[in-house]
Amino acid sequence: MPFVTGMGMAASMIVALGPQNAYLIKHGLMRHRAVLRIAAIYVAIDVALITLGALGVGALIAQAPDWRFIFSLAAAGFFVVFGLMNIRNAFRDHDRSFDASEDASRYSTAVLVSIANPGVLFDTVVLVGGLAGRYELLTDRLIFSAGAAAASFIWFSALALLSFYVGYYVTSDRVWRVLDVIIGVLMIALAGVILMDATGISVASLGAMLS
Repeated sequence: MPFVTGMGMAASMIVALGPQNAYLIKHGLMRHRAVLRIAAIYVAIDVALITLGALGVGALIAQAPDWRFIFSLAAAGFFVVFGLMNIRNAFRDHDRSFDASEDASRYSTAVLVSIANPGVLFDTVVLVGGLAGRYELLTDRLIFSAGAAAASFIWFSALALLSFYVGYYVTSDRVWRVLDVIIGVLMIALAGVILMDATGISVASLGAMLS
């Protein structure tokens, strides 16, 4: 069924830790009321990108092998920068106070980690949208896209609410510093995995080169 297939395909991609999820989790743990609006921004952008891919853009990009390599390099660079920013934040004081005047900055950053994130663009437009575009009937494409959108809505909403609840117990600056370092290291490690995949280097071959 296209709906279930679309939901499963989207879910397999968005559950992985990336800049989007990390940014949402941090705001949830800070117990900022903006966290649900950030989740809504993610869902809206995912729906728009998936629809764009379903209309045929994803299939066109998938036919050009060089685009995958370019997306991989750009995504790796994006993750490295995001990771370094988090590590830098680990050595700064964390302000958990809520300032409504900063909402515009939070929302613009949420948009940035979505549409300026090559990983998100590739996953939604090329992979999910491209698979939707394989269905001959427009109705099946829409149903597939609806399933992917449902997965996005369920995941980001649940992640926002769960992190907001857990944030009640996260009060120590030491915990925040450790969290920033962990996210930063994971982002940089993910960039390395993306680069190895893009260049065809496996973990085994990398170990052989280093030995």
